[in-house]
Amino acid sequence: MANIHLTIVTPEGRFYDDDAEKIIVRTTTGDVCILPNHIDYAAAIGSGEARVTTANGEMRKAFAEGGLLHVSNNEVQLIGNRFEWRE
Repeated sequence: MANIHLTIVTPEGRFYDDDAEKIIVRTTTGDVCILPNHIDYAAAIGSGEARVTTANGEMRKAFAEGGLLHVSNNEVQLIGNRFEWRE
């Protein structure tokens, strides 16, 4: 399956920097799913569950709160105020 590169940065530093199959995150207007080759997109991050399906197919859940989601050229940048894995 195709992948998209995901970088997650919080005030504490770089949180995640690797390929992913799918990213689901809550924006201020609802949940959004980002897949490979997604159109350019930007949104404010809301507060709620985020799900990252890694390149090896593992689905990881997290809590995300505030920040910005930016998608361009098959790369996703999530610049969050808070991001914590649920594991």
